[in-house]
Amino acid sequence: MQDPSFVHWGLTNPATPDEPWLQPTDFRTPLLGDMYEVLRNAALQSPNGYFAKPPAIELYHGLWNLYQARAAQGDQAAQRLIADRNAWEGRGGLWEYINHLQSPQHGHPSTAYQYAVEVWNASPRQEPLTQAPPSPGDAQADIQAWGALSIVGAVLHNPRNAEAFRYQPQDPTASPYWLQGEDFDDEFLNVAWQALVTGPGAVIHSEAACDPYLVGDERVITLTRLAVDNMQAILAQRAPTDPAAAQALNDPTFRARAELLLQQDQNASLTHLPPDQIGRHARELVLDPHIRNYVAQLGEQTNAEIRAAGPVGQGLLATLARSVAALQRLRERVNSAAAPTSIQTQRVRVTQPETAYATPARERAIIDAALQSPDFMRTEQYRALRGEDFTIPEYKALFEAMQRHPTPWHPLLLVQEAHLTSSTSQDLNGDLMVQIASAAYADAPRTAPQMDGSPQDPRVMAQQLVTVTLRRSTEQANTVVTKAAHTPQMSTDAMLGIAAQQYSQAAQSALRYNPTPGHGPRQPQQPQTSQSNGHYAGV
Repeated sequence: MQDPSFVHWGLTNPATPDEPWLQPTDFRTPLLGDMYEVLRNAALQSPNGYFAKPPAIELYHGLWNLYQARAAQGDQAAQRLIADRNAWEGRGGLWEYINHLQSPQHGHPSTAYQYAVEVWNASPRQEPLTQAPPSPGDAQADIQAWGALSIVGAVLHNPRNAEAFRYQPQDPTASPYWLQGEDFDDEFLNVAWQALVTGPGAVIHSEAACDPYLVGDERVITLTRLAVDNMQAILAQRAPTDPAAAQALNDPTFRARAELLLQQDQNASLTHLPPDQIGRHARELVLDPHIRNYVAQLGEQTNAEIRAAGPVGQGLLATLARSVAALQRLRERVNSAAAPTSIQTQRVRVTQPETAYATPARERAIIDAALQSPDFMRTEQYRALRGEDFTIPEYKALFEAMQRHPTPWHPLLLVQEAHLTSSTSQDLNGDLMVQIASAAYADAPRTAPQMDGSPQDPRVMAQQLVTVTLRRSTEQANTVVTKAAHTPQMSTDAMLGIAAQQYSQAAQSALRYNPTPGHGPRQPQQPQTSQSNGHYAGV
């Protein structure tokens, strides 16, 4: 009823455009199956994809003709329905029900394909279902773009709908709208939303938007022209560094095509919804998909940072700190947005440290140096170590015991303390720990570790051990965050909470890192959320 062209691009195969795969008999409710048959036939017979009459009248007349034909063939149920005038025009009758159904809150073309598949799968047909219904392929992206365009259209056709997106940010300099232009993956809609709502000189604040005498098509045409003026101004600012923006700006047909796209009637499908429902559609169709893409890209960017050559530490700490701040701003916008439809929240398991990070030789050398030299235990590099830096359970247990009692111990007493206070859940090899402690204890009077800055310097090895833990904990955080971003069943709120928690913990780990003298921190790179993809010409 909202978009008859959905029959063509969502329910048919390219090879058989006149044969929708969803049939009226697939509906469990006969009346809804009859309604679908009427609308489907009307859409297929339309030369331009639009109904010849308003949708409600098209459906009402179509049902009347359908039941009249059945009554003439002897269908008693159809005969009773044709004879009962109240069933058509009385309270609770078909006319009232049809007008109730055509409200956009009962369906949206952006999600119709998914629901059509559900109806098809639950079909009461007798033959077994051996083949899934055909996917619309690239049309799925068109569905998303159509839904995003309808959000822009809801504000263009009624500027007061922009109030559905207002919130009070903690940062007084931030935009007071929780839906931003960068949230639209399509560059055209990105610029259009800035021109209408969030950018300088936004159309919703113009005199034309507030003029009570400017109504109907005249208002839509006027606001569309103002919006395209703003869009061209925004493109002019981007043009020096954005070739796609410069190309769109120099395209002589851009203005005409932009006006045609923005003011078409289909964009008004959400205009008359209550503000909370417009906000819910915007969150499901625009904000949530953008946030998932952003968080996934954030994980890839952080992985690239920790795998890059050269020292990590302060550079990665800056990246993590900026990531946490960005996630907090996203959470603030999501919490202010309209609540989405109910969705299950799944837990994401934290992966175990990879064995590739185990460095037993380095860990053993640090334990030996600590047992042999109280001076090493007083260095900043040693005091930055934690039990989590050790991947060998016995080394970890000995280190934790020495952390509690840094004064020299007899080897057997140290091993006993390690057994009693170890935080590891694994069985410890007591013989190995006695061997390590005894050897270091015997060598202590004669051998002191060299602290000369060489690779054998225990301070250097301790620093490297912290770096390894930093890489491991950050990659582990990225694994959890990326998995959460690609879990559709997880709510956006929960996903952002997990991402913020994981990156905050990784940042705390990074605070322990002391960069090697002479090596400055690397400049962190941020995900390019608003990078042009060259599609300013329209959805």
